[in-house]
Amino acid sequence: MGETKPTVVCMGILDTKGDEIRFLAQEIQRQGADVKIMDLSLGAEASWADIRLSQVLEADGKAKEEVFKSSRSEAAQIVGQAGARKIRALADEVRLDGVIAWGGGMGTSVATCVMRALPIGFPKIMMSTLASGDVSKWLGNTDIYIMNPIAEKGINRITRQIVNTAAGAIVGMAASRRDDTAELRPLAALTVLGVTTPTVNRCASFVEEKGWDTIFIHQVGTGATMEDLIRAGEITAVYDITTGELSNTLLGSIYGISETWKGERLTAASEMGIPQVVCPGGLAECAYGALETMPQSYLDDFKSGRRVSYQNSGKPYCHSESVTVLTPTLDETRALALEMITKLNKTTGPTAIVVPMRGWSAYDQPKEVASLERGWPQGKGNAPAWWPEPENPSWSRRATTLWSVFEQNLTASNPNLDVIQCDMHLLDEAFADLLNQCMGDMLEGNWRKGRYRNTPGVFASR
Repeated sequence: MGETKPTVVCMGILDTKGDEIRFLAQEIQRQGADVKIMDLSLGAEASWADIRLSQVLEADGKAKEEVFKSSRSEAAQIVGQAGARKIRALADEVRLDGVIAWGGGMGTSVATCVMRALPIGFPKIMMSTLASGDVSKWLGNTDIYIMNPIAEKGINRITRQIVNTAAGAIVGMAASRRDDTAELRPLAALTVLGVTTPTVNRCASFVEEKGWDTIFIHQVGTGATMEDLIRAGEITAVYDITTGELSNTLLGSIYGISETWKGERLTAASEMGIPQVVCPGGLAECAYGALETMPQSYLDDFKSGRRVSYQNSGKPYCHSESVTVLTPTLDETRALALEMITKLNKTTGPTAIVVPMRGWSAYDQPKEVASLERGWPQGKGNAPAWWPEPENPSWSRRATTLWSVFEQNLTASNPNLDVIQCDMHLLDEAFADLLNQCMGDMLEGNWRKGRYRNTPGVFASR
């Protein structure tokens, strides 16, 4: 960035935290950045702000009087939404290199609403006294850095040092921004959980050999980020091998998609018309939170057999102290299948839904094929989500359920969508090779619906 100083927006609820925000701005300026203070007040306007509340509200055609007469929660929503529009406009119209805020509960809610409007990679720091709790509702699907300031008010020997550190962090982040678009290769996304990693790795190697960069999207809510990056044109091909966060979201897991995200999973690639290969990886289980947080109704389902329990114990399998494996019922599987096919029916680009009938993850396989390399060591019996189809025990009952929903709801007239049924497991190398065959043809312009009907292991293509 040469000798030009970076520009940082410092924001907060100035009518109650004005002294603190002003001190933060002074520290940022002392450490080498130009500063603009943005007012996000809910009770009175600070006339000394560089960007006054009335200017923020103009972005949404609102007046400050409307904020002041509203309840605090309503006022926070008005200011947050207007602030989001204002910060986007500032980023587009003038050079802006970073943003930082300091606040308690309300200040965090408003400021992070503003920050979430900025793109991935843009420096953003939230100094929040709620940092030690669950911050997912403020992070949403963005890369906000959360820092605990210990106190939300008061300039003293403790907060001075913390503010000094925070100011140094945002100045350093803002000054280090770079434009390296000339160096970038095309980017392919691959969705992953630990239980689908071998296949994801094999697919990543394939597309990397073709000259692509890859980004692994962990299915704990960050699929929302992937959707935004696709719409921004950053990601131009998708191996959506692991759609497991759909079950996390449906069943209320803490690893589902944040409610602060306003988009829909499984839509961006279809709307943008980019190549995508989609699988039900991880849909046989939900990565729920700690066992003690699981609702009693779910635990009762394990006892009754409505949900597959671990080793017929009537209990779920504990992946770790913080993750319990919650297995979907058949009705929940039908709901997930309907969500997938309804959305993908609308695809405008080459799309293959590839369904492995012998299981969808390391936790969804029988003891006969289990191995350490496949994520479930021999000798431990069936993996915790495995539920065989009575009429064909080598196939998963969830897979046959999902396939029946696909058959009933598929828009067969869409030439961009191929739905492929495979006599394989998701972790089989042959399955990864089939996904790579589909993606390779898509990238080379040779893909067409029905092309893989005679491929070994393919049982049906719709």
